[in-house]
Amino acid sequence: MNWRRGVVCAAALASLGLAPGARAQLEGQNIKGFRLPEYDEDGKLKQQLYGETATFLQDGIIQLTGLRIEIFRRGEVTARITSPECAYDPNRKRAASKDHIRIVTEKAVLTGDGFAWNGENEQFQIFKNAKVTLDGQMDKSLVAPKPAPAAEPAAEKE
Repeated sequence: MNWRRGVVCAAALASLGLAPGARAQLEGQNIKGFRLPEYDEDGKLKQQLYGETATFLQDGIIQLTGLRIEIFRRGEVTARITSPECAYDPNRKRAASKDHIRIVTEKAVLTGDGFAWNGENEQFQIFKNAKVTLDGQMDKSLVAPKPAPAAEPAAEKE
């Protein structure tokens, strides 16, 4: 096993709470090409978190640059999230940043500045300048509402 795989493996073990000593050994370490996959109870890939660089801080927090998260459904990527930098807490499966975020799905692109992510329930909160762009190929019946039926005239008072 090369040193990079060893560090990523130790990070994965530390994030799962399986190797408390590994967490202390990694504190202050910097690596390039960070990757942390998460699998569901059936062994299928649920999500992957990537970082161009990772710096291991106190309390198991990982400072990532070049954040990318891929979320999977039925073996396919259904969402890609990118941000220049964030702090990731692998014990709580949460990430947060004041930087720009971009979330791309099949039907929409969401962008904004500053975010919090809860990896357990895959929820994002965008703090400022949130913008949603929907795909123009979506179901046309959702886009063009039907006009309301005409109302009957009101009865005149005598």
